[in-house]
Amino acid sequence: MVLVEAQRGFAAASYATDTALLAELRAAWPPAGRNAEDRAGYRPTNFAALEAVGAVRLADRFAIGLARDPRPGDDAFVVICLAREDGRWRLAVAGDGLSAFVAGVPMASERSIEVDQTNGSVVVGERAIVKWFRRVGPAPSRAPTLLAHLGAVGFDGIPAPLGSLTWVSPDGVELTLAQGDAFLPGARDGWDWCRETIEETLDPSLGTRLGGLTADLHEALATPSLVILEPVATAGTASVARWRAAADAALDEALALTGGDIGAELRGFAPAMRQAIDSLPVHDELRLQPTHGDFHVGQVLEWSGGLAVIDFDGNPTLGSDANAVRQPVERDIAQMHASIDLVGRVTQKLVPPDRDRAAAIDGWIEEARRRYLAAVGPFDERLLASFEVEQLCRELVYAARFLPRWRYAPMAALRARFGR
Repeated sequence: MVLVEAQRGFAAASYATDTALLAELRAAWPPAGRNAEDRAGYRPTNFAALEAVGAVRLADRFAIGLARDPRPGDDAFVVICLAREDGRWRLAVAGDGLSAFVAGVPMASERSIEVDQTNGSVVVGERAIVKWFRRVGPAPSRAPTLLAHLGAVGFDGIPAPLGSLTWVSPDGVELTLAQGDAFLPGARDGWDWCRETIEETLDPSLGTRLGGLTADLHEALATPSLVILEPVATAGTASVARWRAAADAALDEALALTGGDIGAELRGFAPAMRQAIDSLPVHDELRLQPTHGDFHVGQVLEWSGGLAVIDFDGNPTLGSDANAVRQPVERDIAQMHASIDLVGRVTQKLVPPDRDRAAAIDGWIEEARRRYLAAVGPFDERLLASFEVEQLCRELVYAARFLPRWRYAPMAALRARFGR
């Protein structure tokens, strides 16, 4: 597959399982690597406990293994990038040449993007980024469809998609293992440039910039194309009822997993949080359209050409209902609205203890969020309130399960809203 040279169009290469390679991997499982336990997505994964069920041979030295996770209720496949060394397959790392090979420039340099993210990204030759999905399926990825649709309607607020690599699962479903995008020179991760804005200027117009980008993105996603002929649809009352049930379940899970004094504080907020969830209008039919699906400041790059949105794969902590291509735009808006608060809380924690400075950041959060909502266009406040509480609950669940040190940020956001 050539990613870097296919600067126009949306090329894809699809592979079925190589049965001989699969037998070879099973005979020598697990692959050698950095640790017996690594990360596959947003959760630690013990590769020795996985069952290899698929294999893609890319070259004599490179391959992809697909494995089932034995945990009950997990239907996803773990994607394992492999390189051959001294006759044995091991976990591939940036510098081995796997990403450069699939990008069609096998001699190009590779460097990984070292940020806390669900998937792994490698910059190839400073010209392309190859993103490797660590967990895929059981349904197809939403990203290729949305990127092709945005390209078809002429939306320029994304890095140019260069191609993808897919695998045909045992059920016959094409699952995207890697996605290639043009590299944006000087691009900075959203958590970095947003935090820098707060630290250096406390300029709340950041909210206006993000709101304008949100409005432009949603307008493009709602525009018909040959990829998505009829993007706008309607959700019936049964769908809305499922959304409310999911939000209630997220709150229940956050309460169950958050203990000690923080848990007691959260239980004090719970009635008001439940009231916000209950504002979801379960008896109304609601407008749906394609959405980003996991929209937060980390998904917005700042570069010399402005702002660019990345990662349309959906939220790995949500179920298939909330990761459908069509959603209320309020789900995206709620996620970004919450993340503006969270990036402010991160900045508060990193600056030297200073009561006046902390109060100034509190003011920035409030004003930037206000400006964001003023710029996004029409939205339903009931949906926004419900989805934002659900998002903060999921942040607490993520913290409890995988990253305990993160709990302070969603708790600070909830404290500001419900602690008065």
